[in-house]
Amino acid sequence: MAAHVRILLATRNATPYLQEQLESFATQAHDDWSLHVGDDGSTDDTLAVLERFAAARPGRVASVAPGPCQGSAANFLTLVRTAEQARPGTPMAFSDQDDVWLPHKNARALAALEEIGALDPAGPVAAYVCRTRLTDARLETRGLSRLPQRGPSFGNALVQNILGGQTIVLSAAAAAVLARTVPAALEARVPFHDWWIYQVVTGAGGQVIVDPEPGVLYRQHGGNLLGHNGGVRVRMKRAGQVSRGEHGDWVGRNLAALEAVEDLLAPAERHLASRFRAARRAGPRALLEVLREGQVHRQGQAGTRLLFMQAQTRLL
Repeated sequence: MAAHVRILLATRNATPYLQEQLESFATQAHDDWSLHVGDDGSTDDTLAVLERFAAARPGRVASVAPGPCQGSAANFLTLVRTAEQARPGTPMAFSDQDDVWLPHKNARALAALEEIGALDPAGPVAAYVCRTRLTDARLETRGLSRLPQRGPSFGNALVQNILGGQTIVLSAAAAAVLARTVPAALEARVPFHDWWIYQVVTGAGGQVIVDPEPGVLYRQHGGNLLGHNGGVRVRMKRAGQVSRGEHGDWVGRNLAALEAVEDLLAPAERHLASRFRAARRAGPRALLEVLREGQVHRQGQAGTRLLFMQAQTRLL
């Protein structure tokens, strides 16, 4: 399993938990990796922590660059472009600043990608994700993240993200395709990098591998951008985002970016994105017709019913 892994880490005032995350990179069973960091204007000791880590492990930290300071998604996507230019042809992993990777995380990811021939730079477009072990701020276990009920698909990706950003490992081919989409994604201001990755990989006809074995300790604390999908607080927050039209706005931004990179999409996925985009513009009746066909859906029945309500009330 000879494959170098580029780890992308987006930081902003990460001091409380960053050291533990960095140390978990150093304890990975797969030892061939380099770290690429984008820092979005930290005002705490984040850069000092990174400097000490780099000094203790010469050659591991490939770059620490200023981020665009336009949000987490823009920071990660900017990192994708720079890391792809620096060392193409190798897998790409994504990390949050406040979690802890279990030692087997990258090794399992590479084994899964190798099984489908995706470690070859000329191999298939593929993404690996795994379950997370949900913890409190002190890393005390509180449960496990959910597995998708219906499996990954482009139709699901159009309206919902099921990829845990801190668990994603892309094949070299997927990283190359993703890098080509960065200008369009930044121009459209896509809301979340992991959701965009889900759309790009499935839209290009690629495969998403979901590992049921947890590979990350996922801290749940007050600073989480969203938190895991199963929490009551997060479900209430998401319901508010729907009622305020935020989710529909996110869907629209993603669709605008997909339109700009439609030459990278597989024919069936390009057609579905085009139909969904046209239906949104035409109004509720056309949008409901597309939803009834079942290709565009959320993972659960309740979530899919919510899509119909959004369509009827012009919130999708």
